[in-house]
Amino acid sequence: MNIDTTKADAYGFHKRSPAEKTDESFDSEQKVFKSFSRKLKVEDTSSAPVDKIRRLGSTAPGCSHPIAKQAIPERKVSHWVTSDDCKAINVAGVNGTFTAEEVVERFRTSIENLIHSVIYKKITSEGYAFFQVDELTEIFIDFILFQEGLVHDRRFNDESSPDKYLMGKTMSQDRAEEIESYLNAIFTEWATEESKAYCPRTLYSLEDMLVDYLKKKENELDDVNPKIVSFDNSWHKIRFEKLLKQIYPFFQNLLNGTGFFSEFCIVFQFFVKFRQELVESAREPCRTSKLTIGLRENRSHMREYFNRHVMDVIFSRRCDAIVNAMFDDSCFGGDNEAKPSNRLNLKLGEELEYDVKNEDSDTEGRLCHIFSSLLKETGMSSRTITDRRGVRHGFDDRFTVISFYDTSAWFEINCTPYHPDDERAKLSFEKVIEVIDSMRNLGWIDYSSGHKHVDALSATQGDTGVLLAMESEVQRNPFLLRAFGNNDRILQRNEAKWYKTFADYNPDMKPFAVERLNRIIERYNKKIEENYIEKPNHKGGTHSEKKERLEEFARFYSQLVHMTTIDPEIMGKYTAMSLLHITGARGVNRLSTLEFRFFRCPKTVQEIELINQFLQAWFGYIHQCRKDKIPLQPVPEDIKSCKDYTAEEVQLKTIEYLSKLGLNSEEYRSFWGEVRDIPSATD
Repeated sequence: MNIDTTKADAYGFHKRSPAEKTDESFDSEQKVFKSFSRKLKVEDTSSAPVDKIRRLGSTAPGCSHPIAKQAIPERKVSHWVTSDDCKAINVAGVNGTFTAEEVVERFRTSIENLIHSVIYKKITSEGYAFFQVDELTEIFIDFILFQEGLVHDRRFNDESSPDKYLMGKTMSQDRAEEIESYLNAIFTEWATEESKAYCPRTLYSLEDMLVDYLKKKENELDDVNPKIVSFDNSWHKIRFEKLLKQIYPFFQNLLNGTGFFSEFCIVFQFFVKFRQELVESAREPCRTSKLTIGLRENRSHMREYFNRHVMDVIFSRRCDAIVNAMFDDSCFGGDNEAKPSNRLNLKLGEELEYDVKNEDSDTEGRLCHIFSSLLKETGMSSRTITDRRGVRHGFDDRFTVISFYDTSAWFEINCTPYHPDDERAKLSFEKVIEVIDSMRNLGWIDYSSGHKHVDALSATQGDTGVLLAMESEVQRNPFLLRAFGNNDRILQRNEAKWYKTFADYNPDMKPFAVERLNRIIERYNKKIEENYIEKPNHKGGTHSEKKERLEEFARFYSQLVHMTTIDPEIMGKYTAMSLLHITGARGVNRLSTLEFRFFRCPKTVQEIELINQFLQAWFGYIHQCRKDKIPLQPVPEDIKSCKDYTAEEVQLKTIEYLSKLGLNSEEYRSFWGEVRDIPSATD
């Protein structure tokens, strides 16, 4: 995905613009360019004084001769010097300019010199553990050159294509030397700090290099008053220098490893701006990122500023491409194109969850053993299928169920993915419900949640516009959260937090989520108004290509609209419809499914079938609207939480909604009939 790199200047990251256009004849003369070997040889030496660092640029690695510093008038081509024991070295450009390729070689040589001089054992990266040293160095140098206007904006991966360089851009000799002074400073300062920590062999990670370079380049001072905290009978100082090292991991988690150079700069500048607030919010010890804690505590309205000046900027730069992709699918053709008439065949999965009634007396695995024993009595035998969670049961290996503990508080049953007309699944669920009723009657468990998984590809056919339309439906109709049986849990236990719509978001996050969804909808509707009839570039593509499109939308939406990655412990996947399983996330398995979390645990096989029928009709309605080019409805800014509807409102709106989908609302009375108003304590 291309990002408009010209916007970076607006955010203050290009304080200088040394890039200059060269003569047209210059490009053809770059063929004389000759690179050093990118193999980095690091001495296996246990120690070396930091103060013996050789002057930058004075010698090349493994070369005993000083590099000539010749004055070359009207520099137009590269010049090289050689010696018997030295590789060719580009020394031209004194008092002149360098192309991007020449700058890369110059900076690589400088970094190699520093690594040898300071006796670095290793250049590492947690996020790129399989990358070689030269690959990490290449990313780092490209990041530097991007800020100087010589490299296109891109993600933090190994990119060897020459197309990454901006044509006709050069760097002045003075600016190259200034950047080398930054490199000299960060490598020597890091080594000095490491030696203070009694590290016999110095390690430097790409993540630390990026942060240290930005801090040095922007001349950001450590002017933050440290915070003194007590932990483990001793006092600790929390300094911003320590928090700086958490910026890149936070950035990677925020954008799931898909962030661009420019976006990292935006995140860095934000945390530098709020450095004092971050230190004051920090705690020791803490498993959560201290940057996340700072956002959670929200000193100086930090979270609102983060949404407006970081998340909104990233959202705006990616939004158009996401919407454009929705009009590049075969299922959304021109007016004269035949529309597919085949009925959706959803692939489904169950999460039947039950509250454990007596956690304290329940020994590990007791309920699973009881469930297995009772299930065997119904004729469902244990299968030979290996599953780390426990034993699988079924009439055959084509459809099985498994029980396990979801923490000590919940007893859970999962099943093999199935289609609604699968008779084996229906028979198996009858036996499962029979056993569950026995365990409930004995007082061991009670109903909890009934999360429903729907295979994303079977539900959307690879059309990301279906995901957008479904989000519009979910967010505009929050009463559905109570309509399907969770009424009392939501009202009495405030469990709307487990099944969030945007109406349940915190006041400083709700308007951003609603506004961003509506901006996507606005762009979508504009495409429809333009009577978009362009033929697709590909007829749907392979399953793999379809999944890639779904994953791209799911990342974008989860990160920037749902905002699940800002504070994973609070937001997480606890939304009415979660997209996180499509991509996978911290604590969320990658299953390529949509997860609907607002259904209560079904009490009968008929209720399982009713939910399946609802989902079938729901997705069918969405697909038809998509094919008929019906504009999407925006979410009202003042949309109210499901808790704020009266019971009568929920029931009437549910009946109306089911009828819109072509369903018989009376069949669903077992769900919406449970909706009631809960008297307050003062009534």
